[in-house]
Amino acid sequence: MSERLESKVETAKLVDKKRIAICGGTLGRENRYYVRGQVVDAGITEKMKDDSRWDLLSGLFEGQEYEITPFLDYGLEPVRKPILIAEIWDESGNLLHQSPEIKGDDGGFFFHEFTKPLNPGKYTFQIHLRKLDSYRQFTKDIAYLNQKGKSEISGQSLIGKGKLRILPEDFSGYVTTSDIDQTYLATDIHSNKGKLSTLFETPQQKLPLPGMPALYREIRMATDDSPLCFISASPHFFRRTLLTTIRNHSIVTESLHLKYLEGTIKGIFEKFWDSVTHPAKFITDGILGSMERIRKFAGASFQSLFDQMSYKLTILLRDRLYLPTNAKEILIGDNTESDYLIFILYQYILCGKMQGKELEDYLYHLNFLGRDAITRDAAKLIRELGEENRKIHGDLNSVFLVLINKTAHGPDEEEIHWNVQSALPAGIDPFKQKEVRPYVLTEGAPGFAVVLQDNGILDTSAVFRIVAEMTGEWMEGKVIDPPTLMEWIRNLTLPGDYQSEKDLILEGLKKALEKEEIS
Repeated sequence: MSERLESKVETAKLVDKKRIAICGGTLGRENRYYVRGQVVDAGITEKMKDDSRWDLLSGLFEGQEYEITPFLDYGLEPVRKPILIAEIWDESGNLLHQSPEIKGDDGGFFFHEFTKPLNPGKYTFQIHLRKLDSYRQFTKDIAYLNQKGKSEISGQSLIGKGKLRILPEDFSGYVTTSDIDQTYLATDIHSNKGKLSTLFETPQQKLPLPGMPALYREIRMATDDSPLCFISASPHFFRRTLLTTIRNHSIVTESLHLKYLEGTIKGIFEKFWDSVTHPAKFITDGILGSMERIRKFAGASFQSLFDQMSYKLTILLRDRLYLPTNAKEILIGDNTESDYLIFILYQYILCGKMQGKELEDYLYHLNFLGRDAITRDAAKLIRELGEENRKIHGDLNSVFLVLINKTAHGPDEEEIHWNVQSALPAGIDPFKQKEVRPYVLTEGAPGFAVVLQDNGILDTSAVFRIVAEMTGEWMEGKVIDPPTLMEWIRNLTLPGDYQSEKDLILEGLKKALEKEEIS
């Protein structure tokens, strides 16, 4: 405890900077996989110069996991255009593959795809800094070194690590992809106070929705260590905080996708300026046509800072490229944003029911919930990713199950149904077409568990373990006691097909409470 207090006192006494790569993890298949991350400079104290106390997998110094917040990470300085080498190591410490030079962008972000065969299993990738491709960054470093003398930023070349999991090409198991806010974490995203406070929360202060950590663990155990991936529209500087939060809840995840807001903002200004100053576009489109295109782009780009439609569709489609053809996807989201429509559109794109110019135009003109959220460039990218997926996997819908958390902050079942039907083109009905898995709307972990049991993924004992873990947890300022838990399950919103499983859980829970097995 004293060392933790000492660490907090020392946070203001920064004496140097350390160059690190924040990576997280990735999921791929035998013949196609990738590494990604961001290179940043982090301010360090004298004590933090001890390299042996850095965890390069998390990008944190020993003890930082107790005090890290998104606000603190917002202050990390991106390293412009780093040139890197990525190495793939097996669990026995053998070097298997090395990349050519990888060039990062202005924000320090890097990505490299491997197509060298790699056996199924779990690996570690290492990121080494070779040099910089930015004169501006180079002169900045020289100025800093002239001021400081010897510095950590000119030290070791190994600056980060990440986890890599490879699935066999013939894999036919499950892959779970989950949203975070109001699906896994009880984040207050509905008030300005809540949105602001989440910037200052440590991992210990980020509370899960009751039963969700247990649900993720039970799915993995019941499905032969099946992968779990998270997608969130939270900004990229939430990464270290969220990865630590996930570990604190004893959840294993293969990857975490976050939104790069600075890149979005930069892209808005660059595209807007290009649209205004490009004379050929004014000649071909005319003044009115060009002005309409600029208006549409400006509106859609501004909304894209907050909306999730194009962002999540792009991530889902891109990740599908790296999954085996016969993998079965479980998608988990909530009713507060657009998850329920995103997961339906994703399926239509995969199976080829929406494609080509028709898909691109539909997305570009989509005005879901009164928002112009998809730019022409984003719509074109989604179209191209859909085409690439069908080229690899065929017209195959890989989605097995869609679970949507019904919160009090989002629309009810009838309104969601109306939102979906009014957003889709005429003649498309996901609730009547066998190629598409419609969403199941229910209240949190207990409802999800019942649906997963009915679909043969969880057994009854797993459902009871999930429910039992919920007792004593917090939910919107209240402790969940046994009567509250019984009431929660009794009032679950579930299609009629699941009523018998719901009754079975209620009866078992009632007996457990009578025997005081749950308290």
